[in-house]
Amino acid sequence: MIPLADMIPAMSDPDLKALRANAARLSESGTAVQMTAAAEILPLIDAETARRADSPVAVVKKPRAPAKKKAVPATGHQTVLPSKAA
Repeated sequence: MIPLADMIPAMSDPDLKALRANAARLSESGTAVQMTAAAEILPLIDAETARRADSPVAVVKKPRAPAKKKAVPATGHQTVLPSKAA
């Protein structure tokens, strides 16, 4: 099983925020094992959050779709279906 400390860099921002909230809660009101584990993981979470805040955010531009060509409106003679006799 992968240790939690190794999974932190791959976590998304919402997951990291939830993990920090849970670790903070367990460090205050948990069993002795949970309090120890939470105290060990909190600095790692804070370091990762600070690293992400300091790194420049890459703005991804969504490519625009090409402009649609305007269709020429159909006139009466273009809408008539050919006869079977022709």
